[in-house]
Amino acid sequence: MNLLIFSLLPIAFILVLVLIFRKSLFFSAPFTFILTVLLALFVWKMQAAYALASSIKGLFIAIEITLIVFGALFFLDIMKKKGIIESIEYHLSALSADKRIQAILLCWFFGSLLEGASGFGAPAAIVAPLLVGIGFPAITAVAIALIANSAPVVFGAVGTPIRLGFSGLDVGGVSFYAGLINLIVGTLVPLMIVSVLVILNSKTKKWEHIKEIIPFSLVAGLCFTVPYFVISIFSNEFPTLIGSLIGLGIMVLLIKKKFLLPEHQWVFEAKRKEKLRARFGLFKSFLPYLIVVLILVITRFLPLSAVTYELAKGMAHNFNIFNSGVIFLVIGLLYSLHSAKAIKYSFRDSFFKLEKAFVALFFVAAFVQLMANTNFNSSGLSSMVGVMAGFASTSALPFIAPFIGALGAFIAGSATVSNLLFGKFHVESATLLGMNAQKILALEVVGASAGNMIALSNVVAAQATVKLHGEEGRIIKINIIPCLIYLALAGLVGLVLVLVF
Repeated sequence: MNLLIFSLLPIAFILVLVLIFRKSLFFSAPFTFILTVLLALFVWKMQAAYALASSIKGLFIAIEITLIVFGALFFLDIMKKKGIIESIEYHLSALSADKRIQAILLCWFFGSLLEGASGFGAPAAIVAPLLVGIGFPAITAVAIALIANSAPVVFGAVGTPIRLGFSGLDVGGVSFYAGLINLIVGTLVPLMIVSVLVILNSKTKKWEHIKEIIPFSLVAGLCFTVPYFVISIFSNEFPTLIGSLIGLGIMVLLIKKKFLLPEHQWVFEAKRKEKLRARFGLFKSFLPYLIVVLILVITRFLPLSAVTYELAKGMAHNFNIFNSGVIFLVIGLLYSLHSAKAIKYSFRDSFFKLEKAFVALFFVAAFVQLMANTNFNSSGLSSMVGVMAGFASTSALPFIAPFIGALGAFIAGSATVSNLLFGKFHVESATLLGMNAQKILALEVVGASAGNMIALSNVVAAQATVKLHGEEGRIIKINIIPCLIYLALAGLVGLVLVLVF
């Protein structure tokens, strides 16, 4: 039990600083890193070389995430200068001026399209600033973009969480069960999005504004999760990508037919005064984003997409050659070749927004890597993460598995990494308990995907794209409720799926 307390100490420490004392991760993460180093060296007897290697790996991860955010910021700035963002707002308003509907279209469908193509934090990094660009408050934009980046993550980045996250494990049936679980639970995500949107931005009649959008939200959820589930029967690579494309097409048609649209349009109280104009048609307005998605999909299937660098024996880091931030930069540059001045100022503005975000990301990634790699020790103990997981081998595992997956995503910022951390443990526990291991793995990946709503590194990255700093605690407090609801529902579905069927 003492070992479990020590394992949980870094997570408890950073949560207390961020949520209770309202300190930023820029302040909290370095102290958490120091605490984790002390625990690793003196309790786990971790070898110093591996502690250093884990910290270096954290640095590499921080650089890669910062590059994604930098590229997203640069790309967005160029799109603003070109008038593309205003054109997108114009076309969205022409389709529906209701901000609840715009949030569903951009967060749920467009964000899912980005997740299916790229993953690794790119959806929130692109969608949050796009929402701000069309008039959404910054905190709201980050919160709802992260909430939407949940169910789609199971099959994000053309199936990476399952293909690589469960590498070496028997994943036959995992895609089907994960798709089935999200057919039930994931369908509620659009309703979570609009609920948070209204609660944060409506002073009166909050329930009325939520109630009237419920039918539309549920249909929007099904328009994505039904094709998502059908494709999951045959593939773990394309459910999110195809589900978002089919769902978006259906929803646009339904909106044009005014199917289930609320009687009253809900807009922000501070209305935009100037008249919107479209410098580009609908297709040309979204073309830069579609090009990015297409390139991201293509690069995921190239034979050489990553380079492995060994940090220490048994510990390496995979550098993604086609980092989505680089792709954002390249497309942004192509759209601004006519103006060296625009490139210069966009580069400068994007770079200076990321100093504090990078520091926070480095220390978060470093302490997480230390927790995961404390098995490199002379004490014979399992890693901190392994110790935490070991206490979940009970008959309640189907209910607990999503929460364990979410814990991994919360600290690691990735469903894929969460699956790598806990996949083998779950297979062993399920076998010991006589349960279907594929169902447990499906529950884990569903939970890990939901954990993206509150993942530390994702929160830091997303808020950096909308020029926020130090609001991690507030964002996590907003998103923790929908995240816990999602996990509890997944757990209940899991109990029925594992113990009844």
